[in-house]
Amino acid sequence: MRQGDGMTLREAGALLLSVLLVGCATPRVVRLDTGQGEPLVYLPQKNAKPVVVDEAAFRKVMTRLVLDMRFSLREEAERPRVRHASWNSEPQGAGRDYGAWCSRQDSPGECLTLLEGGFTFLDAKARRQMALTFAWDGVWEGVQDAVEEIVNPLALKAMLTSALAAYMLLVVAPEPVTKLVAITLTTFVLAYLGVDAFMGLVAGWQRLSADAERAVSFQELEDAGHRFGQVIGENGARVLILALTAALSGGAASMASKGPTLPGFASAALAAETQAGFQLSAAMAGGVRSISVAEGVMTVGLAPNAVAMAARGPQKPDAPPTDSTPPSRLLDNQLPERLTGELELAQKLGVSPASVDSAQFARYANGERVKWVITEDGRLKIVPHTWKTLEIAHSVASGGRPVLAAGEAEFSVHGAKYFGIQITPWSGHYMKGASKAMNDKVVKLGRQAFAQYGITFPP
Repeated sequence: MRQGDGMTLREAGALLLSVLLVGCATPRVVRLDTGQGEPLVYLPQKNAKPVVVDEAAFRKVMTRLVLDMRFSLREEAERPRVRHASWNSEPQGAGRDYGAWCSRQDSPGECLTLLEGGFTFLDAKARRQMALTFAWDGVWEGVQDAVEEIVNPLALKAMLTSALAAYMLLVVAPEPVTKLVAITLTTFVLAYLGVDAFMGLVAGWQRLSADAERAVSFQELEDAGHRFGQVIGENGARVLILALTAALSGGAASMASKGPTLPGFASAALAAETQAGFQLSAAMAGGVRSISVAEGVMTVGLAPNAVAMAARGPQKPDAPPTDSTPPSRLLDNQLPERLTGELELAQKLGVSPASVDSAQFARYANGERVKWVITEDGRLKIVPHTWKTLEIAHSVASGGRPVLAAGEAEFSVHGAKYFGIQITPWSGHYMKGASKAMNDKVVKLGRQAFAQYGITFPP
């Protein structure tokens, strides 16, 4: 072995050892900044397992997400905008390698046009995105099988690649991430994969960017992409693809509404509390304001009600009443003549008003849909929407008395954990003929009331 080769190996070994030592000596830390005093410092659980998205569930949900898209990727891909790869003045063989790779695809002509209109090796951004394309190789067959009858798979691949590149550039920027869709994506990754995996994703992207910057051949780009794919892993790639597809079909609002339908969402919500110290449902409802990563420390700016109990520490069991400004007037029961019969029916069925922290709430919420009111003194009370096939009136929750707000709510239930799906001001007893302003105010009060108990709803 030549001396120069020996020095290179020793240097590489020393560098690898130093990286491993630094990684072992630096625990992951999450700082939760609520804007109220010093940030809470939270240490995630070690060796936490990711939430696994199996291939069958992945394909099923991917098909549904693509069907929900409001545009046609197939038509986009078929536009006559051919711009062939160029290799004039480029590293020898680079463009030809790209052309050869495209020739092996199902639609070679489309392949040459899908990376922002074409590929030139002289463009550093194009090299990085081309490398990133290969990161999906471990799972792309499943994606293609799920969507090929709906959209052009190559067009979808190009869009997902471009979206992931834009997202990662935001994440590694020195300024905190404040864009809502990027924050929502980050919370999904943290919930499903954990803090360590997210940090690894950031480091892997930085290496891919450096490798693409130095690459002088198409093979080097392919290798860089495959290395990043190994960092992401098959499960991580599925999580990213699902989250990015949901975002592409409507941004953060789409992710918030579709999130509870993704495979393993309930488990991911629980993992977010133990891994990152915040409530996933609260984050999806706008409870997270910013996220930044620096030197193994993640700083999350979030609303106080989004902090998980795991990060807060022990709390008093009694939740306080809603602290909010009431509407300009109390809402009267508009159907008082029915009250006696409604109360008698509820008594016969064994239904009575329940607070969210009671055992009765668990019984009623397992039916997924409830009716809720906020009483004059600010207490949140609920009854089931339907019990033994019979509808229960709002007046049962209020005793027929005036209320501050009334409506309906739907939940997703996982064990002892409840996730808000939808909250509305629907009530024939109290909200009939209400103005839009009143409806909006009532929903706001309802959100605040449920949030006191850790239940938040998508926007």
